[in-house]
Amino acid sequence: TLTSLGKLGGIVSTPILNAPEVSIVGVNKAIERPVVHGGAIAIRRIMNLSSSFDHRFVDGYDAAAMIQALKERLEHPATIFITG
Repeated sequence: TLTSLGKLGGIVSTPILNAPEVSIVGVNKAIERPVVHGGAIAIRRIMNLSSSFDHRFVDGYDAAAMIQALKERLEHPATIFITG
């Protein structure tokens, strides 16, 4: 399941699973923050993803790998169309 707190939501959340879900990803508010980019400090719009998984069905390693894959695709949207 995908949930969103909307543009007025917080920057960190803990999405709650509702039966029969086995996972949920929460999209949090994107805000401007200082980050290191190319060795320099820059202001970038940053958004957190929050997730919850039922470990009776989903292994923690697989859950983390899925979140990292989602993060990579959100950071580089053109890769969504690459298969392989």
